Amino acid sequence: MKTINKLFCSILLLMTLQPWCAYSATVNDHSTTSGATSYVLKGTVMDTSDNWLNVALISLAPLGAKTRSDANGEFTLEFEIETPLQPNKRKQLARLIVEREGHVTKKIPIKSMDYFTAEKPIEIKLEPLPVDSSLLGFSVEMESPEGRKGTEAQFHVYIPESIEKVRAAFYISRHGMGDLTKSVLRAFAEEEGVALVGMYGDPVQRGVDDVAILDQHLQRLAELSGHPELPHVPIMTFGHSNGTGFAASWPRDRPEQVIAWVAFHPGFSNYLQYPNTETVPAMVMCGTADKYLLRSRQDEVVAKMRQTRDAAMCVMMEGGVGHGPADADATWEFITEYLKAAMRIRLAEDGTLKPVDIEAGWLGAVYDFEAGGRQALDVAPYTKFKGDRSTANWLPDGAFAEAWQSYGK
Repeated sequence: MKTINKLFCSILLLMTLQPWCAYSATVNDHSTTSGATSYVLKGTVMDTSDNWLNVALISLAPLGAKTRSDANGEFTLEFEIETPLQPNKRKQLARLIVEREGHVTKKIPIKSMDYFTAEKPIEIKLEPLPVDSSLLGFSVEMESPEGRKGTEAQFHVYIPESIEKVRAAFYISRHGMGDLTKSVLRAFAEEEGVALVGMYGDPVQRGVDDVAILDQHLQRLAELSGHPELPHVPIMTFGHSNGTGFAASWPRDRPEQVIAWVAFHPGFSNYLQYPNTETVPAMVMCGTADKYLLRSRQDEVVAKMRQTRDAAMCVMMEGGVGHGPADADATWEFITEYLKAAMRIRLAEDGTLKPVDIEAGWLGAVYDFEAGGRQALDVAPYTKFKGDRSTANWLPDGAFAEAWQSYGK
């Protein structure tokens, strides 16, 4: 009888423990210990043009858990729930709040605990803030290139009131980090007599098949701003990610009008190799933690352009930086330093463009990708550079060479 009682007690004990054991095992991205259930929520933050957004703040109300997206927009939010969440009057258990400068805050209502245990990482897209109402501009319907869906294109211009006649224009794709409202850009416009022109929307922000289709819209901006010279002055261009296609469209089609162009963390490398791009000074900025760089190695493409086409191009390798800027203001400061240098060597007093003289420029050493990190690379006048001139970074002048070296380290 004693043996039977012991066996019966053992069975009862196992039956009592079994539910607890099953509950404490990890399932998907949550587990339970000491009465609290732990969860791990993973996802990616991007803009509506599919650019990954770094440093976005992700918070979970009312639990108070917070984290930020990494260099490539990815995040991991860890939190615990001790007591069951109770729905509010709108039947919401919680809200996931995503905030980032320059974008509309997104609040995602959570009505089921299944949201926290989904197998796939969540994908969150943020809308850009509306354009500054002080900017002159308009929207039009345009046909999009193949593979793009949107038909609305936006054109805006900012010209400081102190400028009587525009010396040059800076065409900016508002794809990704492109922006006309940054104070550093407006200071640059004031100092150099430059008009800031922004373009946005599927028909234009990633480039066009022929820039001639934009002439009528630039003419309309000229009329709105009271600056009839706007469509005819020398220009500089900028594009982030696939916006590089926008930046490269003008040196491809009208190199004689382009002072310089900038590609920031380009999505692919084909844009860098468009016809005529080698004849116009270009700076290609790459983040060493950017997944697009790891796929396409745009730095190697620039070295090849230097070697095979004697291109007036340089690369700025940003150690540890992902697809977006680590510090947008510092990035724009550096970009405007490059544009000022290009204007110094190319823009004549009468507004015409001087040809590029490769041997009159400076050279910078090639980044050591294997070593990684921030690097202080050697710079020297073209004729005094001790490394391989054929692949070295081409820099417009000595002043910018120092800025390039300093920014890189």
